[in-house]
Amino acid sequence: MLLNQNGVLNSMRPMLQNSKLLKTVTVILLVISAVSGCEKENSEPAAALNSEAEALEMLAPNCASPEDCTSVSIRREVYIDHPALNDAVYEQLLQQLQGDVDSSTPSLDSLDKVAQKFIDDAADVADMSAARWELNGDTKMLARRGDVLTIVISSYVYSGGAHGMPVRHWLNWDLAKQSKLSLADVIEAEKEDEFWQAAEEAHRQWLDAQGADADFRQNWPFARSSDFRMTDDGLELLYGVYTLGPYSMGEVTLTLPMEKIAGLLRAPYR
Repeated sequence: MLLNQNGVLNSMRPMLQNSKLLKTVTVILLVISAVSGCEKENSEPAAALNSEAEALEMLAPNCASPEDCTSVSIRREVYIDHPALNDAVYEQLLQQLQGDVDSSTPSLDSLDKVAQKFIDDAADVADMSAARWELNGDTKMLARRGDVLTIVISSYVYSGGAHGMPVRHWLNWDLAKQSKLSLADVIEAEKEDEFWQAAEEAHRQWLDAQGADADFRQNWPFARSSDFRMTDDGLELLYGVYTLGPYSMGEVTLTLPMEKIAGLLRAPYR
């Protein structure tokens, strides 16, 4: 009986060992599956951002067509369930449409008020000028990289003279933090000087590409800009008209290649 019992026990050992091995393999597979699931979750594309368009159109009294009289046309994207983002865009658009407001004159707090004042101001000088005043505003999504959203806010004001004044700004918004993203948030601490040196180098390359002579370089020196956006190629700086060149050159965009500035940027933005 002892031999038989020992024989039985000996024959069961491989089965017990195989059972333990099967359990171990099963646990490993479960762990791998869980890790794989986390990786899939982290690699999922950012949630869709839904928006709807809002428009404000206004004409001078007794006018049937914007081609014949003073006109206001403002269009903007309103992002659903993102009130803080909408407020930030609204405030920037308000500021641009009012231009350089005299400190003694309080700024207006709504687009409707801005539009009506523009119509009224044009009517006040109608006897002295035949110019057809025009005020346009527009906001829309320019790009999105992960949780960083870039909104382009454009405005155009014409109130007589040789030409109107276009203005365009980029507003960067961190969807995860629900807050505005500034250039200081992107650049590593104590790396600002190196960053602007790289920007100056990009400016010199732009001047060379334009064939700029010594007079141009002296009259239109480098300037810093707070308007930026991240791209797959690097970081772009936006400059409005009359900043790096005359009106006829329009806006200027300087690109800082990522391979040159990666070490100057905070990790999430490289």
